[in-house]
Amino acid sequence: MKRICPNPSTWNEVYKKLTMYSKANRCKPHEPPKPLILSGWAYSNDVEKMHRWESTMQWANNNDCIELISLIPEDQFYSTEEATNYTVGPMGGPMYRSWDYETKECPKSAELEQYFMTLFSKWSDIVGVDLANITHPLKFTGAKARRILVYANENCRPPWGEWTSLSDVESKRRTFTRMRTAINKAISPHEVDHVDFTHERSSEQMFEQIGFY
Repeated sequence: MKRICPNPSTWNEVYKKLTMYSKANRCKPHEPPKPLILSGWAYSNDVEKMHRWESTMQWANNNDCIELISLIPEDQFYSTEEATNYTVGPMGGPMYRSWDYETKECPKSAELEQYFMTLFSKWSDIVGVDLANITHPLKFTGAKARRILVYANENCRPPWGEWTSLSDVESKRRTFTRMRTAINKAISPHEVDHVDFTHERSSEQMFEQIGFY
């Protein structure tokens, strides 16, 4: 496991200690680097978190207060097997940037039908039994079929937080990324950039209301 940085609550406490130190001493720069917590945590990747923490340690070392952060228990650090380095998008996964990707063609109707039947028939294997019990795929949407609409039971909550937002806890957020990755693996070479959830069972009725048709 690769150690990235302290967990948000611990990092916040460290920042408070370093800020108090900076007010009582001449430091350069005057203030320590700000921690990537709250929205900063949600919308930064692992490499960005790691670099910010390294900058924090460097600041503390340069200003003779490294002892304030050198004894953080190991269980208060966020660690991961593989550090992410993609630009984080609104739902916690990679941000789609048109200049980074080759132009994608919309699959033919027969291909889309086959992709969808794969999802529909193997949904439990793809997303897991727990999610499959409260969701099911409805249809591909968007000009190039790079979105998928999924029915979700409004009386249940997904492991990543809410149906329209992600938890601030990194491990929970990644359950959404893993689900989308599993979907794309199942329908390769086609891919979806977005997974949209609805509590309406009729996809046609839902999309007529919000203007996708």
